[in-house]
Amino acid sequence: MEMYLIGVNIVVLAKNHNPSIISKDWLSQRGIIKENVVSFTHTPAFSMVETDNFSFYVDLDRLQLTLKNDFVNRVDSLSEMVLSYISALPEIPYTAIGFNYSYDLKIDETIFRRIYCYNNEKLKSLFTKDYRLGSIIKYKFGNFVVSFIVQPDSDNNMRADFNFDCHLSDSININDCIKKFREARESSKSTLEGFFIE
Repeated sequence: MEMYLIGVNIVVLAKNHNPSIISKDWLSQRGIIKENVVSFTHTPAFSMVETDNFSFYVDLDRLQLTLKNDFVNRVDSLSEMVLSYISALPEIPYTAIGFNYSYDLKIDETIFRRIYCYNNEKLKSLFTKDYRLGSIIKYKFGNFVVSFIVQPDSDNNMRADFNFDCHLSDSININDCIKKFREARESSKSTLEGFFIE
């Protein structure tokens, strides 16, 4: 099996992110964005700042920080940027945080037959002989609930998506959750290896 990390983002939900204060200058002055800004939109309803490598979007309910390229070398900077944002705005009532990792997989699809022991002939009769199989699995990872979705893509490969979702409370601190970002990514990788490699 070959696997390639093709997408990463962190989402932080809150009761009010106050996007009107989030400007490219505000983000730069606080060291959240350290690169040259190539695109910027600032309105009362949302703000979006883009660099060559990152997309930073904030509306009233949601902050989404997305890595656009160089996933292997820049992935850990996402959690540092989100920690800097939260340090700059500790008064915001944050409600949940999510980590999302997407992988492109080159695997033999017959591995699903061995994993799930399904009746290939029955599925061919229900669909067509060219059907393709995927799966959805939910499980716990510390304070996170993880959705692990594997589905066929248009390139005859498979795509695996992991969503690590943590709802915050008095006993679950957002900073502690963000510090699990690297561990969650390593867990997603080892889960894929354990799931597909015999």
